[in-house]
Parts: sequence; C-alpha cells; structure tokens
Amino acid sequence: MTLFNILTNTSSEIWRVCGQKALLEEIWGKETYLHLKHCSDLRIWKEYASKTLDVSLIAIEENVKIKDDDWQKEIKEIINNGLDGIKGCTSFDCLFSCISSTYIRLSFCQIGFFPITRLNRRSTKRRSEWKLDMIRSVQYVQSNDQKQYQEKYNKVRGERSLNCVTLKTSVL
Repeated sequence: MTLFNILTNTSSEIWRVCGQKALLEEIWGKETYLHLKHCSDLRIWKEYASKTLDVSLIAIEENVKIKDDDWQKEIKEIINNGLDGIKGCTSFDCLFSCISSTYIRLSFCQIGFFPITRLNRRSTKRRSEWKLDMIRSVQYVQSNDQKQYQEKYNKVRGERSLNCVTLKTSVL
C-alpha cells in the first residue's frame, strides 16, 4: 500500500498523523523519513514517540543550567507518565493524544507552574490568571556566541523555509 493510499483511505488512522510524521522526521533525520514513509505500524510510531520523550528529558537536563530539585522531579514525572501512557496506547489517536498532553504539561512546567484550574468554576484568558511565577520564574539569557549562532541559524532556517515554499508551490 502506498502512502497516498494510506493517507486517503478513511478506514486508516495513518492519515491523521502527517504533522507528527513530519515533526519526527525533522527531529530524527532522513532515516526516519524512510522508516515512516509507508508505516502504519503503531508499534514503530510508539518507539519514535518514546525515543522523543527520552531525548526531551536529556535535552532539559543538559540545557537548563539552574533548576530546583522539585522542578527536576516534576519534569521527570511528566515524562515518565507520558512514557507509561505511550506503552498503553492501542491507536494512533491515543498515541498522539498522549504525546500532546505530555508536551503541554511539560511546556507549562517549563514556563514555571502547571495551573490546576479544574476546581475553579471557570478559567479565562485574563493575563492575571496566567501569571505562573508563584513557584518559580523562568529567565532566558543569551551569550554573544549564542547570538552569533542564532544569526547563522536564522539564515539557514529562512533558506529552508523558502525552499519548502518553493517546493509546495511547484507541486501545485
């Protein structure tokens, strides 16, 4: 079965995961593209999802220089819960729901605090309700070397984006 057939077959779940497939390919490289190109095997997708969560923890440990013990514990707990969830998934919907919820929790934790508003009658988008620095605050700093690397990275990223736009419009 070709990728086109998989993507257009409404009885197949694989058509729903194009964005995740592209993201995994971007993270893991060309070999991943070749591995996932025609793949509708949930087991393989679960392996990539688990591997991605594993390296997320490694990246956090390697890149967050100043952190408290409770925060580290919370980050590990979020990722471990995500890994446990992945193991129990029996569908692509379940798998990508698990990944999404894990990364949303991780994102809020990295911002400073995961809000627990489910006990509130209602949550709003008022700025005062989303100030999440009551437990810890986040500070991003950039050295001169990092600034220079950022400039090079932005240039390369911009060239890649232009190539993608050119590719998309030439296909149409």
